[in-house]
Amino acid sequence: MTYTLEDLERIEEAIAKLQTGERVVQVAHDGHVVKYAEVELSELITLRDRINLQVQSTVKRSKRRIQIISSKGI
Repeated sequence: MTYTLEDLERIEEAIAKLQTGERVVQVAHDGHVVKYAEVELSELITLRDRINLQVQSTVKRSKRRIQIISSKGI
């Protein structure tokens, strides 16, 4: 899978929400419990690092340097 800069931003947002306790993984209401996929902070950090490496390598590859050398033929 090819990751984008937007994927990196979403992972960083998820890490911030998990660290501040904002992210909810289980909701209970009137005796009904809904569980969402649980994720560990270490898993998100590993994924962020992997995405960051791929995004950075893509950015580095896209930069090219072109040098033109000419003379007046004198």
